[in-house]
Amino acid sequence: MKSDSYSAFERKIIGPFRAQFARVTAPLVSVLKKLGVPPNAVSVSQILGGVVFILLVQEYPRWAFALFILTLFVDGIDGALARASGKASSFGALVDQLCDHTRETLAIAGLAAVGALSPLLGVLYAFTYVAFNLSLYIANYFERSVPLAIKSYLIVYPAMFLYLWFGINWLDPAVSLCITLMWAVIIQALLRLRDVMR
Repeated sequence: MKSDSYSAFERKIIGPFRAQFARVTAPLVSVLKKLGVPPNAVSVSQILGGVVFILLVQEYPRWAFALFILTLFVDGIDGALARASGKASSFGALVDQLCDHTRETLAIAGLAAVGALSPLLGVLYAFTYVAFNLSLYIANYFERSVPLAIKSYLIVYPAMFLYLWFGINWLDPAVSLCITLMWAVIIQALLRLRDVMR
């Protein structure tokens, strides 16, 4: 059983990506391991990054975007550190997911707070994002993986970059499209789980 929220396609590429990422980040992971930094502490630092994002987004949008990218990097470090230190666990994976969701929700809330994104879309996105990842997780747990899931990093993150770096605001259409595609995956996951739910 797989306890993650990846589609079957993502799982094919995540292994090679993790191997490359591990090579690049090995010196940093080694330092963190020697210092005894817990992987979960690295995960939780993403939440602090999300809070600081909210504080920066209006006055310093480029710094806010750079910080957001840094939190994505940190999201990879926690897993690499857990594997390197022999502390990988289902609980750690859950903490990582919760921190990812919180970071994502804080960034969306920050964009809505400064008027760059419709508050209604911000709320819908936050709820849909959790339902989306939960449905992928459950489908994987019961070995009913969804073949392909278009995730926010392919649609929302480029729109965030355009807005925060250049002031070009396509966030409402990007978030609307992402919500629609996430619901398509949620429905697909539920259909694949029909026999389990009987």
